Parts: sequence; structure tokens; C-alpha cells
Amino acid sequence: MKLYYILIFLFVCFTTKAQEYYIINAESGLNVRKSANVSGKKVAKIPYGVLVKKIEDTAIPLTVYDNGTPVMGKWVKIRYDNYLYLVSKEEQQIQKEGYVFDGYLKQYNNPNLKISTKKINELAYTKIVSKLPKVSHTYKKIGDLDSVKTLLKDKVTWKTIFYDEKYLRDDALESITLANGQKLLLNQESNDYGFSKGWSGYYPDLGILMLEGGHSSDMVIHIKTGESNNTVGNPEYLITSPTGKYRLNGYYGGQECVTYSLQKKIDGKYSYLGKVNPDYDICVFHSFTWVSDTQFVYTLILPEDYAEKTPRLTYYSGEIEDKTPITQQTKNFKAIASLIKTRTLPTIDTTNFDNFSKTNFYKKEAVKVLHLQKIYPNYFKEGYNNKSIASYKLEFSKDFYSLVIVTYKGDHEMESTLINYSLNGKLIDYKTISYDEIAEGWARIESKIDKDKLTITDILWTDDKQEEITYFKIASNGKIIQITK
Repeated sequence: MKLYYILIFLFVCFTTKAQEYYIINAESGLNVRKSANVSGKKVAKIPYGVLVKKIEDTAIPLTVYDNGTPVMGKWVKIRYDNYLYLVSKEEQQIQKEGYVFDGYLKQYNNPNLKISTKKINELAYTKIVSKLPKVSHTYKKIGDLDSVKTLLKDKVTWKTIFYDEKYLRDDALESITLANGQKLLLNQESNDYGFSKGWSGYYPDLGILMLEGGHSSDMVIHIKTGESNNTVGNPEYLITSPTGKYRLNGYYGGQECVTYSLQKKIDGKYSYLGKVNPDYDICVFHSFTWVSDTQFVYTLILPEDYAEKTPRLTYYSGEIEDKTPITQQTKNFKAIASLIKTRTLPTIDTTNFDNFSKTNFYKKEAVKVLHLQKIYPNYFKEGYNNKSIASYKLEFSKDFYSLVIVTYKGDHEMESTLINYSLNGKLIDYKTISYDEIAEGWARIESKIDKDKLTITDILWTDDKQEEITYFKIASNGKIIQITK
């Protein structure tokens, strides 16, 4: 995958503290740099699916071309280590910081995934599951180490470790060659997992190698992608929804509870979507059954009955609300919006040539993402010399975005446009809220913006100053509707 970079500075650089966990979402790995620019020294390369901690945001945008498709984002500072894989020349265990492009980061706790559950009685549960077809969730497993080594001889190298003259182990992983040809070296200083007879195995249909770590924990490695526990799980926990859109996933980390997550099928491949039990309010499912692609039921054992042969159960139903952006267009829109500062309501917009001056305008790719060519049909035509940049954003609703974009129409006109977008970045409606021109100096538009009303004043200077005031409301669907005072 060849990547081309265009560095686009839009705003004065600032940083904010934002400590969250993210997963590397670049299939060929993500470079870590010493400084926040493409010419910064490369200090590490982190494989796909590895968990890192974002510790700082910057406002330094970057657009990367991935096979011709623009991927927009910004530089962020992360903290990373070299477990499970070596990410640099250092073989000892490390924990370091560096800068990466966040267009290839995926939030570990997905804010666009909502899972709601409620307690139901046994009768309601039985009525639901009795109507569902019986489904098997088993996968072929090869449980013999020699057979696994033979099958994976072109993909996995093993290492024999001698602890003393009498004891050795020949099940230590040394390297994995992925489906894309990338070779990953495993950190031998933290190699505390191995092939346990009767427990471990290779699942050829899934490409998953299951090993055992300390405290009987699961160590799962996807041979084709290099992913491990954070994004893929023990195949024994996999349960696929009726049409295969989603899949329950999980792994046991050696403590009391199982970490459950959801995977989503996109373009024929399952990828990590988000955690099911981030707060471990669900410790271990006694049973889990899909009712539809977005609905499920499950049972839990009462804590005091864990040791009982016939434990008492509690019954629940659940539902998934998934608003995770899939298209790169939507991801790019959200990346652009995240870089725009929010202005609190009420506010006044009197943007003009005297009080607003910017030079780092949006490039063509960002203009298209923001649909500005739909607002200004001649935007890209020769001779019009249109240039746009963000001014601020407002929050009228959680159900749509409201951005204010300043557009220079040649050298003598400028206007601010309030543009409402859907959560997926589709254009809903727009309205000019300020205007200035310096050719004749006769016309200007100013606005007062309240939470429930938009007051626009058109000003014209001839012999006397003339004003025309119009009023608008922002509807719940994002439409901008003219109203009487």
C-alpha cells in the first residue's frame, strides 16, 4: 500500500490533553515519528490491531492518500510499548511516546456504539429463545503442535528456549509473516505464553492461533493480520448474528471476567467494532443468543451460585445501536469537524475584511468533503477564485453538525455560511449569516445567533443606512426555516 502525503495547515497549532485508548487501524502498520510532521524521524512502526494510548491532540492536519483515496486527520501524540511485537530495534521492554497520524486510529471504546440491556423474567426469555432456530458455533481446531507447525511452516517461525539442561520449550513464537508479506518479530522478553495440549490450537477457517498465557489466560494471534486479544478473541467465544453482520467476540485475560467485544463484517471481513462490557458489568455470559442482527438475549449466573452445579440464573435482553461511520467520506468529515473550535450560544457574527484574516485555506479534497461546490456551483471554475476556511462550529443539536465556513469570492467579497450536516456528513441546509465587500462598500450582512432563533440583518448604505431583518429557526432535522418575528 503506497501512501502519498499532503500536509495542510489550517489553524494555529495548539495541543489538548486527551488520554484515550486507540487501536492501530493501518493494515501495513503505522509509523511513529519524533515530531508531528512527515519529515520527522521515524522511531517505531506499530503493527495493525495493537493498542496504544493517545495522550495529546494537536491541531496539525494531515491528508494521506491511500490508493488514491484521501484519508484526513491530524497528528496526535501517543504512548506505546513493544508487547506483543517488537516495534523498533530495541528488544528490551519499553514504554515511549511519539507522534502518529490519527486517520489510522480506531477508538477502543467506540462512542458510536451503544449497547442497551434490560432485565426480563424467565418466561419472557424462554418464549423468545423457543422461537429461534438452533445454531452451532463450532470451528475446526488442530490441537497437535507438530501438525500446527507443519501447516504454518511458511508463516510462523518457532524458537526453542533452553531454561536448563533438563528443561526446554519448543513452542515459543519467534516471528509471523502476514498475508500482506509483512514480517512481525515477537518480543522474547515477554514471551510467557505457549502451546498447551488440550487447550491451544490453530483454527484454519479463521486463521487464528490460540495459545495459553499466565493464569490460564487466552493468547490469541491472527496469523493473517497479526491482530491479538484486543481485536480478535478465543474462537470458543465467537457467536455470529443471523445474517453475519455482527459477531460476539471474547477472551479470558487470566482474572475473573471475560473481555467481550463486537466485530462487524465490512467488505467481507470482520473487524473490531467496540467493547461489550467496558465496565465488566457483565463478567461471563452463561448463555448468549442472537435474536436478530441488532437484538439478543443472555443469561448470567447469580454471583453467589458460581460454585453450584445447578446455579440460579438471571435473564436479560439487549439491543445494539451502531452509528459507527463506515465510509471514508464520513470519517474525513468528522476529522475536519473535530479541528474546528466550538463557539457558545448566543453569539454575534459580524465577520468582515477588517476582523477576519486567514491564509491557510481548505484544499480541494476538504472542499469536496464539505460539499461547498453544492453551495457555490462555480466554486472550481476558472476565474472565480473561491477560497474557504472554517470559522467556528455551533451546537444546536446532538443530531447534526452546524459549521460556519468563511468563503472568499475573489478578492473583494467574503461571506460566512452556517451549514448544517447530518452525522454522516451529508449536506442538510445552509444560510449566509454574514457578508462583506470592499469594492463599493455598500453592502453588509450581520447575524445574531440564539439557540432557538437566527436573526439576520441585511445592511445597505446608499444615501442613508437601510436595514432589512429576517428571522429563521433551526428545525430539529437541521433545516433552516424562515419565521415571523
